[in-house]
Amino acid sequence: MRVRTTVFLVAWMALLGSGASFSAQGPAKPPAKVTPEEQRETAKLLGQFRLAKKDPAKRAQVVEAAVKAGPACAAAIHAVIGKEMQPQLAHYSGKFSQQASALAKKKIGSVNLEEVARLRQAVIDLQKQPELTKEMIVKTGDPAMKKLEEIFVVDRAAVLEESPGLKSERDQLQGPGKLWEQCAAVLYEQLPDDENKPKEPPSFEKYLQGEESLAAGLAAPMSPQTRQVLAANAQLVQRLDPEEARAVLALNLTRNLLGLNALIIDLKLCAAARDHSSDMQRLNFFAHESPVPGKKTPWDRAKLFGSSASGENIMMGVRDGKAANLGWFHSPGHHKNMLGNHNRVGMGLVGAHFTELLGR
Repeated sequence: MRVRTTVFLVAWMALLGSGASFSAQGPAKPPAKVTPEEQRETAKLLGQFRLAKKDPAKRAQVVEAAVKAGPACAAAIHAVIGKEMQPQLAHYSGKFSQQASALAKKKIGSVNLEEVARLRQAVIDLQKQPELTKEMIVKTGDPAMKKLEEIFVVDRAAVLEESPGLKSERDQLQGPGKLWEQCAAVLYEQLPDDENKPKEPPSFEKYLQGEESLAAGLAAPMSPQTRQVLAANAQLVQRLDPEEARAVLALNLTRNLLGLNALIIDLKLCAAARDHSSDMQRLNFFAHESPVPGKKTPWDRAKLFGSSASGENIMMGVRDGKAANLGWFHSPGHHKNMLGNHNRVGMGLVGAHFTELLGR
């Protein structure tokens, strides 16, 4: 089995490391009502923030002032920080991916193929259980997946240890990342205190660790067919919300560890999935069966958008694509869907509602 860094891996990492993906962890919209005084204060602080680009201490003061000024100011500074960090995060992600690939080449020299087959089968056999439970997935699936990751996926901490330059670049991201986090915390507090609200405010460190884990997964051995599908997907992800793209990638990396085929992005299924997420948010329901005429079932919705479906997963209260994939893995019905016999996938995120449509 051979591991190599290719253009499509860098394309994926550039997307995953983008400020757009990063900023998606906060609410999508600033407060609806902004007074003229708040507008003036926001404009003043934005100007000060931009002028202080080479003065971290001054920028920290501006962010503190923006946080005190309220959600409108925090949202404006939040957006600027995310945009500014795009090239830094993309560069870091590309270098991390290259370093992970170099380590992976060394790692796979002594793979026990019989052990790999046994571990994969243990997870796949869970789908045959008529009364599959979360406890069964945790007891059997989690240890097997952890072991497969130990065999094939390089540890993100090991990647950093191998490259002092990479660690230094990561440290440089912490400053603007913490400023982003301060603003994001203000926006988080504006979310309605209901089941849609994430349990914890956005964390720069946790998000960066998630990016690194995905990069490490991309360095794992893949079949030529899987590489071809991921290369095709890399050309389509710019048309997805970054968190939708992260969810698709996390799904395919999970399937790759289990020796299953990767799923190609179906943009029509993405549109259908987004539409269902939008309906669930707008009409305040959470179900596979929709009350909207003509959209009752996943099959109806896929057909309405010019495609076909063979399964559907939904989730509420999460905006992190990687976390959504992990949640589905531990949910019996969703688990069977995501590891089933499919060839296409559509992902739709609206607000805090995820819909994943699968197709053959």
